[in-house]
Amino acid sequence: MTKARWNLLVDAAIGVAFIVEAVSGFVLWLVLPHGGFQGGRNLAYAQAFIVSRDTWLLLHDWFAVVMVLGVLIHLALHWRWVVCMVRKLWQDAATRPVQAQPQPQREPADCSVS
Repeated sequence: MTKARWNLLVDAAIGVAFIVEAVSGFVLWLVLPHGGFQGGRNLAYAQAFIVSRDTWLLLHDWFAVVMVLGVLIHLALHWRWVVCMVRKLWQDAATRPVQAQPQPQREPADCSVS
């Protein structure tokens, strides 16, 4: 599998995980808020929206794990670019003059993703 296909697969997984995280977060926050003691006089206890609150929590937690792992894999796939850009930023900051004077343009570092 090519690197471009890996990028597409990882980015799609991150996107799907983000959408599930956002939807489950809003459902837990706005539709099924957790208020009061479980049972007793809490009328909202055991309410459900499509699935139970516990299932929404489970989805929210596991897709958070998927999203974090996806972001870590994404960073690993682009590690050379990240290092190149950080190095370029540090070099630009180190060579920046104290007084604002126009500087000649120098050749930028090649940080293209291959």
